Amino acid sequence: MKKILLLILIAFLTHSCLVTKNYQEPELDVPTVYRDFKEIDSTSMAMVPYEQFFNDPLLLEYIDEALTNNYDLRLALQNVYRSQALYRQGRAGYLPTLNVDASVNSSDFSDNSFQGQQARQGNQSSNGNVPSRIEQYDLTGTLDWEIDLWGGITSNKRATAAAYLQSEAGQRLVKTSIISNVASQYYLLMALDEQLEIAQQAVEARQGSFDITQKLKKAGLEREVAVQQSGSQLKIAELLALDLELQIKLAENAFSVLLGKNPQEVSRGKIDSTFLDREIEIGLPSQLLRNRPDVVQAEFNLINAFELENVARADFYPQLNIGASAGFRSVNASDWISSASLFNTLVAGLAQPILNNRRIRTNFEVAQINQQTSLLEFKQTLLTAYQEVNDAWFTQNSLTEQYKVRQEQVEFLDNATDYSFRLYQSGLSSYLEVLIADSNRLNAQIELVNLKLNQLNATVELYRALGGGWNKKVEPASTMLSNEEKKNE
Repeated sequence: MKKILLLILIAFLTHSCLVTKNYQEPELDVPTVYRDFKEIDSTSMAMVPYEQFFNDPLLLEYIDEALTNNYDLRLALQNVYRSQALYRQGRAGYLPTLNVDASVNSSDFSDNSFQGQQARQGNQSSNGNVPSRIEQYDLTGTLDWEIDLWGGITSNKRATAAAYLQSEAGQRLVKTSIISNVASQYYLLMALDEQLEIAQQAVEARQGSFDITQKLKKAGLEREVAVQQSGSQLKIAELLALDLELQIKLAENAFSVLLGKNPQEVSRGKIDSTFLDREIEIGLPSQLLRNRPDVVQAEFNLINAFELENVARADFYPQLNIGASAGFRSVNASDWISSASLFNTLVAGLAQPILNNRRIRTNFEVAQINQQTSLLEFKQTLLTAYQEVNDAWFTQNSLTEQYKVRQEQVEFLDNATDYSFRLYQSGLSSYLEVLIADSNRLNAQIELVNLKLNQLNATVELYRALGGGWNKKVEPASTMLSNEEKKNE
């Protein structure tokens, strides 16, 4: 008994000599400001909740519906539940295991066996008869406890905690994607509605032009080629309208699935009344470490790999296990549960791996590779985040300028179409000039709506790229991990 207590004392004394390491945030090449920015501004629109970022009440209703019913988000939530269950198991690694076993053993030995000879010598009844069957009744409780000598159990708990927080970040990543996708699809439907209206107006106008050219042809004031060209332009407009009607149906189906329901008609507003008037603020690149769910997810993946390497390193060292068992054991059922049937055993042992087919060494090497892979993935995710913010910022600025230029072009083409038609009526130009001007105007009008749509999507993409759309804890990943451990102590 004294030797066992000595082993336990040695275990607690050596517990301070952990072979595991503490996680340190890696050195990262984080720029001070984004490209082409001269001033440092710590304000980021990513901190604005989506309920305040979007100004369309109907769109906000759709976003809330998608965040409740979308299947991708519900699947991500199941991953959180799974990781949470594994985390609970990891937290229980410090605790001993306890098993209770009840059994009845009935044996009939041959007279010539060793067991049979022992039974003949020790189990004779008072009348000299040897019982033909020996029975034993057991009720045993077994306790087994592994002492965390080298910190492997602690590292495993931290690894499961990191995996849990990683799954939570993954769920937030899906949430931000859903918000941006719902907004983009909603804006697409409004843009298609506007383009369909333009196409239908073109069909109506070109039908009138076609009727006029036919009458002029009959009156001998126009040639057949003008009639054919006018008819061709009418069919182009009709085909455009038909194609837009198809695109609207498909977009409505996709939008319905985003909301987690069967394809159906979708109510929406007008794109010409939609605007995102919030000031564009992108903050500092370093804020992406806290705001972007995918960056947070990648760092928790790195922490998980780091702690699993600690676990693999601890496997090189001896393990101390303390075991105890106690219960009742008797050869007679009548006095099974009695003080005379009590027994107990206490065992403590150190196990040092020597030869194991290189299993421990291989596990450690693989853990090191996994950690290095996770570090590279973390850095790549952060680099991609910088690129996406810069791309969205440049795109948003460029589209704003393009929209102004396209508006001016549409005005010029409106005037050109009007002037060419007047000249045609006066006999000073051919009908071909009218057709060319009208065709260019229609294309410019359609493109103007596309630019409006792209402007809206660029703003939404910038909001997503900055990490907007989820209620965040702006803390380092290591702090979040420490807080999670304290919360569950």
